[in-house]
Amino acid sequence: MNHIQLESISKIYNASHAQAKTALALLAEGMDSIAVKEQTGYSVGLYDINLAVKAGELHCIMGLSGSGKSTLIRHINRLIDPSIGKIWVDTAINAKDSVTKTAFNSGVTNKEALPIEKGEPSSAINILALNDQELQHYRQQTVSMVFQHFGLVPHMTVIQNVAYGLRVRKMSLKERHEVARHWLNEVGLSNLERSYPDELSGGMQQRVGLARALAMDNPILLMDEAFSALDPLIRAQLQDQLLELQARLNKTIVFITHDIDEAIKVGQRISILNGGRLVQTGTPSDLRHNPADEYVARFMGAKQ
Repeated sequence: MNHIQLESISKIYNASHAQAKTALALLAEGMDSIAVKEQTGYSVGLYDINLAVKAGELHCIMGLSGSGKSTLIRHINRLIDPSIGKIWVDTAINAKDSVTKTAFNSGVTNKEALPIEKGEPSSAINILALNDQELQHYRQQTVSMVFQHFGLVPHMTVIQNVAYGLRVRKMSLKERHEVARHWLNEVGLSNLERSYPDELSGGMQQRVGLARALAMDNPILLMDEAFSALDPLIRAQLQDQLLELQARLNKTIVFITHDIDEAIKVGQRISILNGGRLVQTGTPSDLRHNPADEYVARFMGAKQ
């Protein structure tokens, strides 16, 4: 079952609808993103992305710097909206209660079913159709994000940082801190709850960021180059910890990386981007033995 599906997603930066159509027409004719930028002055973030992320999988998105990885993941929580396309999310998968399951389907005007699930009941919605209130609810109840640069509040203690997002829930301070302590214990930081971020190493700070995202208990976890700023040993430890947590929690995780070794280690499937285009999606074995083109072959050949 698909949890997330991007349908014909394209993003042209700083362009009106008409200007984006001009750039997209050039892309459709086979022009690459660099040539489009030179001719029109508009940067191509993504072009015609069709991607399905299965429920409960750890799906890696990878590519070189500027390939569109971070642009893509930011579409899933609508930090960025596309120029054209639809983004479907099944809001009932692992929903915590019946209110969460039904909140989006009431008042959302776009009632189309996911194309791949026609003929079957579907609770998937096009998140681009959400109004501001519905979008806020979606971000609070469905999707959490771990950033590359930690994003911790410096004047808050570790436990306050982890509990911070839970303020939107109807929970007492004691309850929020109990949840935070549980997740700090899960990531191996139970003895540091009263510490401040500047007292922690980079690896410890990223563990706090991961605990904060997990404390929300949302079914989708977005991780944008979450381990890339860490030294190799700490990075490997966090990769192992993520895999262990994923095996128990069964979250849907979209994991951005530019490191092929990391993608192969943690990803059940990998999608490779190049110049804003999705080149190939498959298991590590698929990509290694049946690369779609020379770009994918070079990427897979770079594995140590």
